Amino acid sequence: MHRHSFAHKVSAAVSSRVQHLATAVLCAILLSHSGMAAAQGVEWRNATEFEIEGRGWPETTAPYDRLPDSAIGKVPDTAWRLSKDSAGICVRFVTDASTVSTSWTLTKPGLAMAHMPATGVSGLDLYARASDGDWKFIGNGRPHHVANEANFTFPENYPELRECLLYLPLYNGVRAVQIGVPAGSRLEAPAPRPLHRRQPVVVYGTSIAQGGCASRPGMLWSSILGRLLDRPVINLGFSASGTMEPPVGDVLAELDPAAYIIDCIWNMGDLTQDEYTRRVSGLVETIRAKHPLTPIVFVGQSLIQSEAHPTEFTRKQETAVIALQNQGIEHLTIVPGDDLIGHDGEGTVDGVHLNDIGMQRQAKVLAPILQKLLDDEK
Repeated sequence: MHRHSFAHKVSAAVSSRVQHLATAVLCAILLSHSGMAAAQGVEWRNATEFEIEGRGWPETTAPYDRLPDSAIGKVPDTAWRLSKDSAGICVRFVTDASTVSTSWTLTKPGLAMAHMPATGVSGLDLYARASDGDWKFIGNGRPHHVANEANFTFPENYPELRECLLYLPLYNGVRAVQIGVPAGSRLEAPAPRPLHRRQPVVVYGTSIAQGGCASRPGMLWSSILGRLLDRPVINLGFSASGTMEPPVGDVLAELDPAAYIIDCIWNMGDLTQDEYTRRVSGLVETIRAKHPLTPIVFVGQSLIQSEAHPTEFTRKQETAVIALQNQGIEHLTIVPGDDLIGHDGEGTVDGVHLNDIGMQRQAKVLAPILQKLLDDEK
């Protein structure tokens, strides 16, 4: 009896599991057919057909690389490797569709880091210009695999023809990006930005400048700055590689920006004052040889301990910049680190790398400084 009862229970359990499995398979088939039907109603286009902002050089090995081949040997090996990450690059386009689909294929299988989520490392962010002219967050494309898809729906009160920014991953690269809209909807390259807001700002710096550790690509401080200034920003932040070593100036000088932001102190470390002076002077002299009047902004080191400001490294950088100013070199600006991320200790993930609060605070401190410099230059 006991054996028969046990066998009967096992049989019933197996039968139940088979039924559940069959149901799951059927649901998967139905979902697959539903997804295929939906996909058939979407017209896809390669993102390279639109405007790629945040890319300083038109000729790169891959369309979303941040440095050209000519930079090999001029930047540290780590910076060259990280230049394959698409930090700060965004696709600008216009559409009248109420929903936008995206697909993206990553270059690396690692989606996240211990202190930075996959949504920032490997995800996408869609922003759109609202009726009041401001850029507003629409949604985040969450990565689950190397190949991903995401759909975004606009609020009803947005302009009929919507200008959009699709931000790419911060610590991963993309092999391909596609944008899709329902058949019959408009999906077009945007009109050029107004002439006075067409020239980009170039940011050169460390892992913080690259995006560590924003929760999503649109929350990178340089991207927030770009939306506040309403102009392109070229992000040349590379983890552990913002060292101002002499050949890097040659690479930066190839660009023709409205302003340079140098945010390197965390990677400069405990160098001597003479070495700080040598690197800062060399960087400025190289840039000035091609861009004698372009503003160069040097950003101080930000710590969560208010009483620690100004830090020793900030003082060394300021000493080097002031020496150049005293030599008559103009359009050099010093931004102290004191107020960059606030005084409540809430601006970082780990005491160094900025979270979204710190990213937003730093951008909001720098925006009026940059705006005034750009207005004066104009």
